[in-house]
Amino acid sequence: PARAAAMVALASLSSLCLCGSARRRSASAPTSISCCVLATPSGRGSHESRIPRRRFRRTEGATKSMEDSVKRKMEQFYEGVDGPPLRVLPIGGLGEIGMNCMLVGNYDRYILIDAGVMFPDYDEFGVQKIIPDTTFIKKWSHKIEAVIITHGHEDHIGALPWVIPALDSTTPIFASSFTMELIKKRLKEFGIFLSSRLKSFRVRNRFQAGPFEVEPIRVTHSIPDCCGLVLRCGDGTIFHTGDWKIDESPVDGRIFDREALEELSKEGVTLMMSDSTNILSPGRSTSESVVASSLLRHVSEAKGRRVITTQFASNIHRIGSIKAAADLTGRRLVFVGMSLRTYLEAAFRDGKAPLDPSTLVKAEDMDAYDPKSLLVVTTGSQAEPRAALNLASYGGSHALKLSKEDVLLYSAKVIPGNESRVMKMLNRLTDLGPKIVMGKDAGLHTSGHAYHDELEEVLQIVKPQHFLPVHGELLFLKEHELLGRSTGIKHTTVSNLSSMVWDFRY
Repeated sequence: PARAAAMVALASLSSLCLCGSARRRSASAPTSISCCVLATPSGRGSHESRIPRRRFRRTEGATKSMEDSVKRKMEQFYEGVDGPPLRVLPIGGLGEIGMNCMLVGNYDRYILIDAGVMFPDYDEFGVQKIIPDTTFIKKWSHKIEAVIITHGHEDHIGALPWVIPALDSTTPIFASSFTMELIKKRLKEFGIFLSSRLKSFRVRNRFQAGPFEVEPIRVTHSIPDCCGLVLRCGDGTIFHTGDWKIDESPVDGRIFDREALEELSKEGVTLMMSDSTNILSPGRSTSESVVASSLLRHVSEAKGRRVITTQFASNIHRIGSIKAAADLTGRRLVFVGMSLRTYLEAAFRDGKAPLDPSTLVKAEDMDAYDPKSLLVVTTGSQAEPRAALNLASYGGSHALKLSKEDVLLYSAKVIPGNESRVMKMLNRLTDLGPKIVMGKDAGLHTSGHAYHDELEEVLQIVKPQHFLPVHGELLFLKEHELLGRSTGIKHTTVSNLSSMVWDFRY
């Protein structure tokens, strides 16, 4: 398949593989939907068609034949007034975790939902990030009238520095206020910041983007300001959930908006697309407030010892819980890790920070304080090579030196694919002597994605006419489709980035 060019220590390795499915008008289905996939056959959902990403030269033979086939299929995809009015073209995020990027259109007018990166497997040496195929986005730039971002995680905004230059120079980018703060910083770093293109939105406030009237709906997740998107046009209504869970008692008090979904159900939903990440997890996810209680308990039990926590830097809610635990136990906070400050400062500028960054003890001043009076927050829960905790495990961090007098609270989960390197880091840390507290029984982490029963509840509330699972490995998508059918949804489909789904009618 066609490959994007390599860019300075970063490989853009997505390609084009077409999945076309169309729903025609009929008496029982007033609105028809086209679903076509544009992405890489090397996606993690299909190992059979995996192509080594380390090869950047153009290849012939079977690969060239596939390129020609994709080109022919692309030429057959509906354009203009031909075919169904509602069109969905996932570029990434189906049959894989990461690189969320999707075109949604009404006839030949499109919006782009999210522009994320995917991180490489441990064996993909020299690759730092994987981004969507921008050559296709550039080809269709005249049809893409807006970009809408659901939230600020890297797998949803990380590719913007490459996607935005591929679009027309006036294409607006919409996001919530906190997410926009993250986007602004990123675009300034890449020298492509243009304030006139950036538009902030508020939940339940409708705005026009391309062919759709868009209404953001508040959902709960592991980062502030997450939204689902309702897209309305004359040919139907589409609901994209974004990443979500139902947190009944979120620490910031901003609850999941069931009322909006109930109103949407009465209105009628043509197509629903929903996060599938935790479909295999039974029951319901734990509230972030439960983790807050666990953090306080473990910090309180560590009297006379320095406490170190590691978690995902973007989880501002968790940072707030750590701050509360520090305050209640008389400790001062120290941040060790640049990404922690990046997210905290964005939240502070937007008025959503749980603390003022200027009140933190500077990492270089830690030695001036009694260790047992400090609570140190670090990056590196996934053993990232240059992250603070991983460097400390080698004894290579100037700011953080660990000893048997420390207690380390591992307030995260090990992301699939990172198990080996995280375990090696934990072994090195164990050799240094700190007490390590982690695991399910410790109660130090909860997922930001809905479990099975939450997924079922929202399907039952919305009652869409059509259902397309998104955001997950192929196994997750198939299981989510089965759940959709069990709730009474008649028209469901699964699109994998390496599969072909042909035209079907009903």
